[in-house]
Amino acid sequence: MLDQQAIDMSGQAWGSQVRAETFRIRGVNSASLFSRASLSRSGGVALLATAWAAVYAAPADAQTSGGGGRQIDVSVSNRLQYDSDVVLSDSRISGGRGKDDVSTSPTLDLDIYLPRATGSLYLRGNLGYVFYRKFTKLNRERINLEGGFDQRVLGDCIVHGSANYSRQLSDLGDVFTTVPVTGEFRNSQENREISADVGCGGGIGFRPSVAVSRSEVRNSAALRKFSDADTNSLTGQIGYSAPALGIVSVFGRYSDSKYINRSTPSGNDDGVRTYAAGVQLERNLGTRLNFTGSVNYSKVKPYLASVKEFSGVGFDLSAQYRGDFFQVGLTGSRAAEPSTLLFVSYDIQTSLGLTMTTELTPRLRWNGGFSYRRRAFASSPIFIAAPIRGTESLYSLNAGLSYQAGRRLRFSLDGGYTKRTSDTQLFNYDQKRISLTTSLSL
Repeated sequence: MLDQQAIDMSGQAWGSQVRAETFRIRGVNSASLFSRASLSRSGGVALLATAWAAVYAAPADAQTSGGGGRQIDVSVSNRLQYDSDVVLSDSRISGGRGKDDVSTSPTLDLDIYLPRATGSLYLRGNLGYVFYRKFTKLNRERINLEGGFDQRVLGDCIVHGSANYSRQLSDLGDVFTTVPVTGEFRNSQENREISADVGCGGGIGFRPSVAVSRSEVRNSAALRKFSDADTNSLTGQIGYSAPALGIVSVFGRYSDSKYINRSTPSGNDDGVRTYAAGVQLERNLGTRLNFTGSVNYSKVKPYLASVKEFSGVGFDLSAQYRGDFFQVGLTGSRAAEPSTLLFVSYDIQTSLGLTMTTELTPRLRWNGGFSYRRRAFASSPIFIAAPIRGTESLYSLNAGLSYQAGRRLRFSLDGGYTKRTSDTQLFNYDQKRISLTTSLSL
């Protein structure tokens, strides 16, 4: 996954990332087959895109009850940001008022963990609102919440359940140049998901597991309702854990996605059925290097005969190195997934990410990163407004400093650059951002 701070298109990219994860042909652990994520906080605006990706891609792997004690972290924050291209070069939205704007984003952040004798409960996420100085029609709430539980049963088996809800302005970058934007750029996107999995096994030996999930995507604007979709998934996995090997697993997944408002003249539904099977390795090399990697073979079968099928190799890797003075993270993935774009049935997405963090002083920390995403689209010729073929490439750079002024008070200064190129009906743009975030723990 792309790092959210790196591609936060003035608040618009978050919606796109969540939609992508909602539909993803997911892998089988928290560093999933097609995405990796961690609950990363950096001052004011939550970096929750990756956090929800971890939940959506949650394994059929056994979930731990968590170590450590009770934790209740509540904080308030505000981000003040300048964006050189809020409207992503879409003159229909800007209305001749230029492209840049300043926004402010007050946010309430929650991270609650309550252990019990045989399990745990948790709630995390944020509640916020984004206000723009000039483009006030883009003002919108930003809600991202996840709650769940772990429960140990039958000795070495653990049941995990979770529910997720998000609502925000959808990604302006998903609006085609050929589609009217009246009201569409003010679209609110809502994502809901429930999931459950059960896994058994100890530190050594076999570890079977199974998981089910259902996700729903809903949009407020009339035209964007054609992207409303329901997805049901089933994953089975069996792994073997040994100190010399780490955890080696084989898995299979079936997922069914339908665009519920996208009927065709023939009465057929638009959507895809996806199948994936593969192998995965999780390994810790000492205390500094953690690696998770998987390779799979996946097949996408569209509901519409006029949409080309896909068969091919997917992969996911996640590596983290923790040194004495810095930390480095590397992620990469290739996946076939239903598309977030209007009337596109699915796309093939490849992404790469590199992050680095170092502590300059006990109070001052530097972070930086690079990310790349490429999407190739597949759609049916019966949808006149959709591109039959085409690609999009997105490049992002970001860097920032965070200063811990006290036990509760923190400041973060961040900057980023994003460039998109496309050979289809999407706008090309260059975007620069700089933001100052103040965070106060309660």
